[in-house]
Amino acid sequence: MSNRTNPSTSMILLSNGGDNIQRGKAASDTIAVGTVDGVVILQKSQRGWTQRNRALQGVFVSGVTALEDGALCVSTRGVGMARSDDGGVKWSWVNDGLAHHEFWSTRAGRLGGREVVFAGALPAHLYVSEDRGKSWRELPRFRDAKSVPHWTFPPPPRIGHVKDIVLDGNRLWVGVEIGSLQFSDDFGRTFTELAVDPDPRECDIHRILVHPARRNRIIIANGIVGMMASEDGGKSFQRMKMPADANYPDAVVLHPDNPDLLFMSAGVGWPVHWYELGRARGKIFRSRDAGKTWERLLGGLPNGQRALFSALTIEVHDTGYSLYAADTDGQVFESLDEGESWTIIADVPPVSKADFYKGLVRDRVKLANVDDIVAGPNAAQRWKEAEKAL
Repeated sequence: MSNRTNPSTSMILLSNGGDNIQRGKAASDTIAVGTVDGVVILQKSQRGWTQRNRALQGVFVSGVTALEDGALCVSTRGVGMARSDDGGVKWSWVNDGLAHHEFWSTRAGRLGGREVVFAGALPAHLYVSEDRGKSWRELPRFRDAKSVPHWTFPPPPRIGHVKDIVLDGNRLWVGVEIGSLQFSDDFGRTFTELAVDPDPRECDIHRILVHPARRNRIIIANGIVGMMASEDGGKSFQRMKMPADANYPDAVVLHPDNPDLLFMSAGVGWPVHWYELGRARGKIFRSRDAGKTWERLLGGLPNGQRALFSALTIEVHDTGYSLYAADTDGQVFESLDEGESWTIIADVPPVSKADFYKGLVRDRVKLANVDDIVAGPNAAQRWKEAEKAL
C-alpha cells in the first residue's frame, strides 16, 4: 500500500486525489490542503491551526503527494503538474512529457524498489515520473483494456478519468471513474483488468484499498453500488453492506497497521439527488471489521449537512493516529481520538471532487455542466429506487 514514511519532513496531506496515509515519529504540525483554489499550508502552534501560506491561487488542485525528501507534487485540473521543494511556498510547473493537462489524481511512493510519482489524467491516461516529478512518460498499455470504449463520467464532457492510484510493493493499482480497475506487477509494461462487474458502467472506482498483510484482499469504493471487496486477488468481487444512511462512498482510508480498520466518507443518495435536495448529507463512518459493519461518527461532526466530505487522511505516529477531513465548503476537521470526536481547525477554499462544490453551494443557480447528469441504465434505475427513501 502507498503510505509515506519520512519523520524528518512529516507533513499531513489532505486532498481528494492524492496521498491519504502518512506516518511519522510524532504528530505533524503542518498540513498541505489541495483545494479548488490552490494549495493552503496550515501550521499548528499553541494558538491552534493557522494559515501559513497559500499558493497556486486560481488553480483547481485535485491531488497532493510527497516524495521521500519532502518535495511536494500536485495534480491540477487544466494546468498539468506542479512541484515544490520548499514545503509548498514556491511552485514550478513540471509538464515535460505530458500530452494531457487535466489531472484528477497523483501518488508518489516506491514501486519495485524505485521511487516514482504517478499522475492520472482526464481522458484516462496514466503517466509516471522517475526523476522526482521533473519529467513524465505515459504508460500506454494501460489503455489496452477491452473496456476502454465504455469509459465515461456522468457530467459533461462524459469522459472517464484516472481517479485512484495505489502502490503496493511491486503492484500498481489504478482505477478509472467510470469503467475499469487494473493492476500491473511489471512496472506498467502490462496491465490486467479485473472484472469488478460485467458492465463497465457499474465499475465506478473512487478508492482502492490494499494491505501487505492481506495480499489477496482488495476493497474498493464504487460510487454506483457502494463498497465492494475481493478475497481472491480480484478474481471475484462482492458487494459489502453499506450503512443504512449512506449510498455514495467517496473518500476511504485504511489504517496502515490494521488491515481491518477503515474510515469512510459517504453521501446519502447520489449527486443527482443532492442537487435536487440542496444537500449531500455527508457523513463519516468507521469499521473495525474490514467493512462488515459500520459505526457512524458524530462527535463534533455536522448531522445532515449540505456539504460532502471529499478528502479524508490518516496520520499514524508513535503515540497513535490522527484523522483529518475536508468538505466541499472548505471546512477542515481534526480527530485525535480515533474518530470519536472532531474539531473544525480551519476554513479554506472548497475541497472537492469534480464540481461537487458548485452543485452543493448554498443558494446556487442551475449549471449545465453540473446538473446535466446522464448515467447507465442500471445506475439510473438505482437512483430512482433511492429517491423513495430520501
